[in-house]
Amino acid sequence: MKNFSNYWNAISYSFIKYGNLKRKAKEIPYVIHPIRITAILRAADYNEFEHEDLMIAALFHDLLEDTDTDLNEVEDQFGKKVGKIIVELTKPEGAKGRKKDKWLENLVKNSKEAKIIKLADRIDNLMDMRDVWDVEKQRSYADQAKIILKSCGDANKQLTHKLDGLINEILANL
Repeated sequence: MKNFSNYWNAISYSFIKYGNLKRKAKEIPYVIHPIRITAILRAADYNEFEHEDLMIAALFHDLLEDTDTDLNEVEDQFGKKVGKIIVELTKPEGAKGRKKDKWLENLVKNSKEAKIIKLADRIDNLMDMRDVWDVEKQRSYADQAKIILKSCGDANKQLTHKLDGLINEILANL
């Protein structure tokens, strides 16, 4: 069996770094979100043995944006490739409204790994928001998901299909 202690270290690191943060939607510990993303990736046939950097970057995808974690610290412990992927997934400060849409459109230039994680991230967010967010926020988030599909849909057909289905389901039920 391959060694996956680096992945286990990354899980522990995630729990420490996300700390007491909570998900906005359901007041659950924030770390549950990146863990669910790794579960989505596993369902799409990715794993920590063959895709260690992808799985670790999925755990860390919001660290730079939502915590005081430093990129150098991540790279020192988990490598430059993990750092590069999470930088690609870090939304610039002040990216709201049209600026966020533009940032999502530019994901087309990102690595395949970053696109895969972004697809899984939006799948989890859409699944999490049902029954919690108001209609307008659901519509806006689903519309942004369409931009993600366009920018990242070439990275993985299975995740693209799942995200497309969720978008259509949400918009049909509004």
